[in-house]
Amino acid sequence: MFSYEIFVDHGETPNRCTILPLAYRSDFTLLKKKFIAPLASDVLLHPDGLSLHEFDRIQNPVSTIAAIDCVWKRLDPLLRSLPGKTPLKVKIPDGFVTAYPRVAKNNADPDGGFATIEAIFLAAAFLGEWDITLLREYYFAEDFLNRNADALKHYGIQSPFESPVYRPLLPRNSQTRRLSRGRVSPS
Repeated sequence: MFSYEIFVDHGETPNRCTILPLAYRSDFTLLKKKFIAPLASDVLLHPDGLSLHEFDRIQNPVSTIAAIDCVWKRLDPLLRSLPGKTPLKVKIPDGFVTAYPRVAKNNADPDGGFATIEAIFLAAAFLGEWDITLLREYYFAEDFLNRNADALKHYGIQSPFESPVYRPLLPRNSQTRRLSRGRVSPS
C-alpha cells in the first residue's frame, strides 16, 4: 500500500479541491502553508517527468507518491521553493483525460492536465496498486473511469469497479465545508 504526500497550495478551497476531502485517510500527509522540509517521497507527479509507462518500478521501488495541488501557474514557483532534493519526477502517460470540469481564464491549462486525485489514482494504478477508494470522495469518479477505460486497457491496467464509486463519508455542503475549514464547531 502506498502513502501519499500532497502539498496543498493556499489557493485551494475545500469546495473545489479533490484532495482536502481525503484528509481523514491515514495514508495521506497533507502539507499546507510552506515547504518546511524536503519531500520524503520516492516520486513526484509532474507534467514534465518520466512517463510512468516507462518507469521501472522493480529497479526503483516506490512506497510514497508526492503531488503538488495548485493552479498550473504556481507549480514552477512552488517547486523552486522546495528545500532539498526534489524526488524523481514522473508523469501520467498520454491518452488519459480529466473528468474535472475546469477551464483556466487565460486558457493556461496544459494538455493532459488532471485533477490531483485523478493523477494520484492513475500513478498508483501504473505502479501496481488499483485503489478505487482514492476516488471515493471524488464526485466525477465514475465519469473519469469511463472516459479512461480504453486508455487503462491499452496500458494493461484492467480492474472492474463497482458503481457507484462516489461514496463520500460526509455530504458535501456548505456546513461540512465550513467545518473542514474550522469555521464552525461540530454539533
